Amino acid sequence: MESTHAQRTTGGLLGGMALALALFYWGGTLLTALAGLGLFGILALVRPDLALLFVPFTVPLYLIPGSLPGLRANGFALHVHEAALLLSAGASGVHLLRRGAQLPRLTAASFRIALHQYAPHTLFLLAGVIGVLLAVARGPALIEFRRLIVEPLLFYALARQQLRHWHTQPTIPALISALVAAGAVVGLLALLQYSGLDIVPLLGKKQCFAPDGSPCQNIITDGGVRRVQSVYGHPNNLGLFLGRVWPLAATLTLLWYRWKRPWLRWFGALSTCLCLGGLVVSFSRGAWLGALAAAAVLTFGAAQPWLRRSSRGTLISAVLGMAVVLAVLGGLALSLRGDVRSGSTPVRLLLWEEALGYLRIHPLGIGLDQFATYHDPKSGLSLIKPVLIGTSEQYVAHPHNLLLDIALRLGPLGLIAFAWLLWRFFRTTFRARQALLLGITAAMVAALAHGLVDNFYFVSDLAIVFWLFIAMSESVEPK
Repeated sequence: MESTHAQRTTGGLLGGMALALALFYWGGTLLTALAGLGLFGILALVRPDLALLFVPFTVPLYLIPGSLPGLRANGFALHVHEAALLLSAGASGVHLLRRGAQLPRLTAASFRIALHQYAPHTLFLLAGVIGVLLAVARGPALIEFRRLIVEPLLFYALARQQLRHWHTQPTIPALISALVAAGAVVGLLALLQYSGLDIVPLLGKKQCFAPDGSPCQNIITDGGVRRVQSVYGHPNNLGLFLGRVWPLAATLTLLWYRWKRPWLRWFGALSTCLCLGGLVVSFSRGAWLGALAAAAVLTFGAAQPWLRRSSRGTLISAVLGMAVVLAVLGGLALSLRGDVRSGSTPVRLLLWEEALGYLRIHPLGIGLDQFATYHDPKSGLSLIKPVLIGTSEQYVAHPHNLLLDIALRLGPLGLIAFAWLLWRFFRTTFRARQALLLGITAAMVAALAHGLVDNFYFVSDLAIVFWLFIAMSESVEPK
C-alpha cells in the first residue's frame, strides 16, 4: 500500500513539474513564465532527483528555447533543460545545507582521493578556461563555456550523486528512462515528418542558422533523398542523438523482459523502434555507421556467459534483432547513400585539411566555438579552401571530426582529458558484469564511430548524454 502511495506521489510531482515547465515554455507572458519556473522550483525542493529527470528529457529542445518576454527586446531565451538543471541544482543545494551536519569532514587523505578521482574532470574544466582565453571572439566562447563545459559538469555532479547506488538495485535508473523517453519522442516526430505530418512547429520557433535568414526547414532534399530533422537543425544532429539512445532502449527491453514487466517491456520495444526509425529517416551515413558499430557490440555482448541468465528465447530474439539492424542499415548505406566519394565526403576532407592547418599555426588550439570565426573568409584568419566559398559549407561551425574538434576547442589538455575519461569508462564497462552498461558501452561506441565524421560532444544534448554515461560508469565498482 505504501509503495502504491509513493508511486502516486511521484507521479503527481512529475506531472506538476511537467505542467510548470509547460507554463514557462508556452505561457507567452513574463508572468506565466516566471510562475512556471517558480512552481517547478518549489516542487524541485520536494524531490530534486525528479527535477533532474527533465534535463535529459528536454535537452533535445535546445534549438527551440523558452523565453522570458520583456526582459530584452526579443525576450530572454532560456533553454528548458537549462532551467530544469539550474533549479534542480538549487534545490539540491538547499537539501545539502539542511544536512550540513552530516557532511564528511575534509581531510588531506580524502582530498588526495578526490583529486585523483576527479583529475580528468578538473583537467577538462581547465582546458575549457584556456579555450575561453585563447578565443578571438570571446562572446561565443563564453556562451559555449557555460553551456558545454560548466552546465554539463554540474549535471554530472548531480547525476553522479543520484546514481551512486543504481547498480545494487534491480531497477533502471530514472535518468536513463528519461533519456530513452526523449529519444522515443524525437524519433516519433521524425517519422511523422517523413510521413508528411510535421507537428514540430507547434513546439515553438526553431532557431535558424541559415545564412540568408530563411526559416528552418524540417524536411530537406539531399542528393535526391528526403531527410528529416525532427527538433534539430540538421538531419545529422538527429542521427547523432538517436544513435546514442537506441542501444539503451534495446538493452532496457531485454532487461524488462527478464524481469517480467510486460508494460515496461513494450515501452522499451516501442522506444527502440521509434529511435531506430528516426535514425533511418535521418539518412545520416555517420549515424548508420555508428548504429552498425553499436549493433555489433550488443550482438557480441548478448552472447556472453554473464548475460545468459535470460531465457534462451530472449537471447535468440536479441541476436536476431541486432542482425536485422545490421542488415537493414548496411543495405541502406550501400544502396541509398553508398558512394563515399560523393556527397559530403569531399567536403569533410577539405575541412580536415583546413583544421590541421589551424593546428599547425595554433598548437594549443583556437578556443571554444571559434571554428566558424576562423573559417569565415572575411576574418583574415581563414584557411578555407576556395571551392567552399559561396556554398553552405562556408558557414560550418566545426571540422566534423572528434579529434580535430577537441584539439581546436580545448587543445592538448582537452584531448588528454577526453582520452582519460574514455579509458576509465571502457575499463569499467568491460570489467563490470552489468547488462545496462552493455547498452551504454554500445552507445558510446556509436558516438565515437559517428564522431569520426561529425560532432562528438560540442552540442548541448551530446554533452549531457556524454556526462550521464560517465556518471553511470563511475558509479559501478568493477568486479
